Amino acid sequence: MKANQRKAVVSIASIFICLTINCLDKNNLIKPGLIWPDTEGKHINAHGGGILYYNGTYFWFGESRLPRSEKDRSHYGVSCYSSKDLLNWKNEGLALRVIDDTAGLLLPGCVIERPKVIYNKKTGKFVMWFHHELKGQGYKATC
Repeated sequence: MKANQRKAVVSIASIFICLTINCLDKNNLIKPGLIWPDTEGKHINAHGGGILYYNGTYFWFGESRLPRSEKDRSHYGVSCYSSKDLLNWKNEGLALRVIDDTAGLLLPGCVIERPKVIYNKKTGKFVMWFHHELKGQGYKATC
């Protein structure tokens, strides 16, 4: 093999490797039954939520659930992910976080379920609603 041919083969192989690595960084299909990673490779944590489309971007709001072994309840709340293609989701953090403030109702240990977000054109604001159970009371607070 001549030197020019070897250079061409190496160049083609380099391009193939770069394309393969770039493809691995992005989801190109949903794999039922497997963990769906975000753009950082972490499991998407947005349970019971909904998706909002706003200004060319999809936003997924859902329950941020803690692993059973996790003791720090301050990481609990409503998570937000953004996507341009509905396959690749960037973790935007918590849109709503429980806080350790006895004057409030969103305390660590309360339950937040099925959060939804809409955009109100009239007010120009986003509105979130969810099922909420007060800390230690379960459905008792609804009676």
